[in-house]
Amino acid sequence: MRQQKQPRRLLERGFGIVEMLVAAVIGMLAVAAITSVFWASEGQKRTVTGGADASENGLVALATIERDLRMAGLGLMGLGCSVVNGYNSMTGAAFSFAPRPVAITRDAPGVGSDTLEVAYSASPFGNLPTQLSSPMAAPAVPLELMNGQGFAQGDVILLSEGSKPCSLVQASADSVKPPTSIYWNVVHNPSDTFPFNNPPAASFPATGYATGAVVVNMGDMVRRQYFVQNGRLMAQEMNLAVSASPPLNPVAVADGIVTIRAQYGRDTDGDGYINLFDVTAPANARDVVAIQLAVVARSGQLEKTAVSPSTLPLWNGGTVVNGGAIALDATAQQYRYKVYQTTIPLRNVIWGGN
Repeated sequence: MRQQKQPRRLLERGFGIVEMLVAAVIGMLAVAAITSVFWASEGQKRTVTGGADASENGLVALATIERDLRMAGLGLMGLGCSVVNGYNSMTGAAFSFAPRPVAITRDAPGVGSDTLEVAYSASPFGNLPTQLSSPMAAPAVPLELMNGQGFAQGDVILLSEGSKPCSLVQASADSVKPPTSIYWNVVHNPSDTFPFNNPPAASFPATGYATGAVVVNMGDMVRRQYFVQNGRLMAQEMNLAVSASPPLNPVAVADGIVTIRAQYGRDTDGDGYINLFDVTAPANARDVVAIQLAVVARSGQLEKTAVSPSTLPLWNGGTVVNGGAIALDATAQQYRYKVYQTTIPLRNVIWGGN
């Protein structure tokens, strides 16, 4: 019997080296395309996130300063003095400041940042001055007041008479109205708890204060500076009893702030409207009825190319010369900026009249 032959099996075929190389190239191109899209998306994400952070930081900085500016001048309007003298027994140092609602210290145009100092009474009775009902001939003499309602232990008290220098003392006990008197008594004994008492003779008027001198309850007396340091908006308390001179340990308010700029809004002709913006310290605090403020926040994302102009305007018509714009160098132009600008009325000045 003849043996039957088995059919030849078809040879199995695979990918050759050429096909493998082509597939590898196609895969690499696909990976490169995906990576490019990913990095572009990630860069866009960082830009958007950085812009959102800058917006948030700028709004926080603006709102914080604006809140204080709206209170500026409470308790300080109507004073005839040009300087307020005080004493800090914790440091053994006398200090003084001008009784202005807002003071602007201007850096060189186009460089750095302005410093704003805001002052006001923190007492709910700060807008209700009273008067001495008997003379205060020396710093240690207790106060006798026409109305002592609201004077509490720890409150800082401001005394003013005509053009004499104003003085500060601090209540060491709540005000008391004796049953047999129509007047109120406030003692201000010196101690570590009440350090703004016992000023040296040089800080107190030689003739003291006469009957009828104005007395203002300043409460905790806010004197606060705002400035920019190392890319942060800082707030510094100027009347801390335990601080040195100048005060230490400013507090960071907001990150990513590169500058703040401010101008006095003046009503020099008394018609109730602002007719001048400048940074000259006013001779009469009542002339300044508003503050023009600009806060510049910067994104933390450094872009590959310039994305900002060489001159960044802060308000309409602003130039580097008058402080209404800031100059950016080549590196600074690779960041994105948010500028927040507003004009804030000083309501305590306006309500105080001219």
